[in-house]
Amino acid sequence: MIATIVLSVVLGLVLLGAAAALLRDKRNFSSGRGRTAGPGTGRKALETVALGLRAVAEGRAHGPRPMPDVHAVVYSGRRLTLRLAHADPDAPSPWTADGSGKEWSVESASLRRTGNAGAGPTHPYSLTVTLGLHDGDRVLVDLAQLSGAIALTGDDIDVLRLAQALITELVSGPVGLLAHVVLVGSAATASVTEGLGVGARPARLHTAATRNEALTSGDAEPTGPVPAASASSFRTLHLSREGGVAASATHTRRLFVVTAAQFRDERWKDTLLRRTDALLVLGYIPDADWHFKVNADGSLDTGRLGVPIDTHTACLF
Repeated sequence: MIATIVLSVVLGLVLLGAAAALLRDKRNFSSGRGRTAGPGTGRKALETVALGLRAVAEGRAHGPRPMPDVHAVVYSGRRLTLRLAHADPDAPSPWTADGSGKEWSVESASLRRTGNAGAGPTHPYSLTVTLGLHDGDRVLVDLAQLSGAIALTGDDIDVLRLAQALITELVSGPVGLLAHVVLVGSAATASVTEGLGVGARPARLHTAATRNEALTSGDAEPTGPVPAASASSFRTLHLSREGGVAASATHTRRLFVVTAAQFRDERWKDTLLRRTDALLVLGYIPDADWHFKVNADGSLDTGRLGVPIDTHTACLF
């Protein structure tokens, strides 16, 4: 009788342990812990992307053709690919266009041999940020290409973690040297800022209490290390891409981050932003131009943007 009771207790403990382990694994999977960051992990991948985008800027700096609109950037670790919004078969060296003219690609090793991470004109894609992985490849999107509000929806904690990952990469990574992020109102609270992986507050991160204050933030000359030859080149590039002298007057690219409540209360929907700005809303708003839904399994549904993400960027750390 005693042996039976002991055996039952032991079996019960084993089952409880197994259940706890399964629950722990499920939580780790949904939060992204234990996943690998895929090819080109971390800063080295972003340095390669920055080098490639600068090569585009260098190739178009003094020619008649405008800068291409980049729909997505895909990095496999060995190869960097630009997916363009419109066909452009005239890819500048060392880039090579495919038959359709809608994809440019370059071997990352070749790019590092021919380029220099600290030279060349500054590129106008500073709001290009990693959304996550698809089929093992790192996928980045230029948020400045998405006019209107980008609503980030899903579980509140998952939304916060993804927003923090995007902000951290923009204000501390090598791609966004001309990017400024402005946290507005309740999006500037400690719950957001203390989760950023940036240590001391970087010069490209700003906070503002209201919409009007936010619109005057981050509108200075670049504070990062901008190559000496880039100022005039960037003005030319910016002019050709934006199509007007007024638009070329500023060097910065700004991402405004607001909560859904503040978006509604301050009528951000009616705010006229520059074409080089982007607006990220934390939470659901019915009239968002773009909806990005963070799923419990760590994937990201980008809606009509049509960029598949198996593992979003907050799960890569």
